[in-house]
Amino acid sequence: MSRQKFSKGLKRQIAIEYMQSGKSRQEIALKYGLPNVTTLSSWVNTYLTPFEIRDKCVSLPPANQSSEEIMAKKEEEPATDQSALIAALQKQIQKLEADLKKSQDKNLALNVMIDIAEEQGIRIRKKSGAKQ
Repeated sequence: MSRQKFSKGLKRQIAIEYMQSGKSRQEIALKYGLPNVTTLSSWVNTYLTPFEIRDKCVSLPPANQSSEEIMAKKEEEPATDQSALIAALQKQIQKLEADLKKSQDKNLALNVMIDIAEEQGIRIRKKSGAKQ
């Protein structure tokens, strides 16, 4: 039995179908003739972003294509899929940048509070070096 080769685009599409369909890994693995369910898990982790996995790929177009259509597109990378991915990644970048800014502001506020407390004689920061 020869091993079947899947393009990156098809692997991603199968991972999306698994995440959106609610079917078990075993069902999807059997549908596409995968050697085992860990292959599908690996594809999910490799070809989907943590943001997409967390949101169960709701930001992506639904995987409502038949398996024959997906198999026919084996070597093609659909442009709409790429634009949806780019949009999802841009949205994720904006969220991460906002989270980073919030964390930096929080860090600054905490350092200012510690500085004020130490000016009042309250020791908070540990001194580096040997045990005190």
